[in-house]
Amino acid sequence: MDDRKGPTRAKRSTGRANARALNHGGDSRVAARAGRAVPAKDVAGSQLESEADRAERLAAGKRSAGRGAGHSGRKKSKRSTAAVGAAIIAIAAVVATSAFILTNGGSSPQSEGNPPIPAPATSAPPKTESGAAPAAISTIKADRKPPAVKPTAPKPTVAKTTTTKTSATPNTGPATPVFRRGQWIAVLDKYPTDAGMDAEQLAKELAAKLITAGVPGRAMFLNGQYPGIANSSLEPETDAWVVYLSALPSAEAALNLCQAAKTQAVHSNIACPTYEPAAKPG
Repeated sequence: MDDRKGPTRAKRSTGRANARALNHGGDSRVAARAGRAVPAKDVAGSQLESEADRAERLAAGKRSAGRGAGHSGRKKSKRSTAAVGAAIIAIAAVVATSAFILTNGGSSPQSEGNPPIPAPATSAPPKTESGAAPAAISTIKADRKPPAVKPTAPKPTVAKTTTTKTSATPNTGPATPVFRRGQWIAVLDKYPTDAGMDAEQLAKELAAKLITAGVPGRAMFLNGQYPGIANSSLEPETDAWVVYLSALPSAEAALNLCQAAKTQAVHSNIACPTYEPAAKPG
């Protein structure tokens, strides 16, 4: 009986070992446990066993890392949710406070007897308005001044004075003119210088009147330079201003001009002596 049981148990154990080796891919360790010697395949089996251990360790590390990341992500999501909730609560508080201030008009109540605070603001605009009003008045005054100044500058008066000056000083000829033979004059009047009068002024005034009336009157001073203008003793006259009619071609022409109506209308004297200043008498 014992002999029979012994081999059967050994066969059973070896059969189980072979099955395990087949299930594990022919692992050398399983074959070694089964009691069989694997000469060349033991080294490869140990390597496979170490690689399997490493693979198990890496898988365990990845599982632990995934668990840690999930835990930290959960913590972060919880923190962000709490921060958003706190911000929403703070915003709601600010909105409620501002709404309360707007509806109540400020935190400190005002007394009914005192005026409202905006009173100084209403007093400031009148200052600007009062300051703007004088500027408008000054501009209106400045616009009104130019028309008042224009009519105060009369220019016709200057023209009148110039005309009077030119008419008051006509050319009465030189004091000692030069005559040629054959030129005759008619003396209308004579003013001696020793008679106590301004002979030059009187002679030039009469000559100016004749020129204004259209008569060629002249004034000259006799100082003995004209032999043809002599006195009764046939001597040249001296110290006298005379008014004469300008040189004419004959004594008759000079006499006729002197006795003409327009000449006598200015100065009445029909005597009108005639002379030839460049020639001696006789």
